Amino acid sequence: MKGLWRGLAVGALCIGVTQVGVANAQAVEPIEHWNTSAVVDALQALKAQQVNATTSGGRVVVTARTLAGLNVGVYAKACDPTPPGVDAVCHGLEAIISFDPGSKADRKTLADRLNHDFAVGKFLDEPDGTIRLSRYLVFDGGITPANLRAELASLFAVGVLTGQNLWPETAKKPDTAKK
Repeated sequence: MKGLWRGLAVGALCIGVTQVGVANAQAVEPIEHWNTSAVVDALQALKAQQVNATTSGGRVVVTARTLAGLNVGVYAKACDPTPPGVDAVCHGLEAIISFDPGSKADRKTLADRLNHDFAVGKFLDEPDGTIRLSRYLVFDGGITPANLRAELASLFAVGVLTGQNLWPETAKKPDTAKK
């Protein structure tokens, strides 16, 4: 009889946990396309400061300064064409952190080494002399706000490691976010 009650209690607990899980899952709407508020909320949840949403070239961009002092730009990407004055539906985002390694640095070699060391994004040798760390996300099927925060947190962590890699002796901070 004791085993029967234990089985019923475990079964009831499982049903209760499942119902709570389902209720919580239903409460979180997936992000199915660019949503400025969701990006701002994710950055603020990660304790970013100076969060600012604006437009650049007709597309939304959100800039911020991370808790570690990195400047980041988050850009709406893969946008459907629209007539002037109509908000475009954008199916992706690109988050960018730029670094200035100095004029004497072999930027192409540095970008290649960083791409080998860190797989969370793509490092690019930019014509303006910076190295850009880019992370692209697609909203196909929707992503949860928690996933958006996790993706941005991973990028920020690699940004910190990149700064330590580029300037180990001074722990110099990265440059501003670039397009």
